[in-house]
Amino acid sequence: MAAFVLVPPGPVNGHARPGERLNLFPGSATPAVFTAGEPFWIGYGFVAEPKSPSPEAEAFDDRTRFELAVDGEVVPMLSEVHEEGGVAVRRVDVAEFPAGLPAGWHDFSGRWYEQDRLILSSRTAIQFVER
Repeated sequence: MAAFVLVPPGPVNGHARPGERLNLFPGSATPAVFTAGEPFWIGYGFVAEPKSPSPEAEAFDDRTRFELAVDGEVVPMLSEVHEEGGVAVRRVDVAEFPAGLPAGWHDFSGRWYEQDRLILSSRTAIQFVER
């Protein structure tokens, strides 16, 4: 089994992320308004549970993942799997929006899957406004 993490992951593939992080996790402080055209990113990850009976059985491939849709369109994710001793111990999925989004309301839908099983979902609308 894997546990999902909320801690902002480090840069994916060694690249710094543009702008600030938007948090979509249920019950978190998600902004109702954000500046149009400003860069941001959304990312979540999974870690192997401590004392897992068989770390090799942890599936940190595409079956355990975070997915994001914006305005009903699936967003491409940057994914990175971290290994220790040849065993996958963490997976991070990040969507970057270096040009931000245009002014208006935008619908965000996040889904967390563990071995292809939906374990959590979140949906929120954020208004992007001109400065």
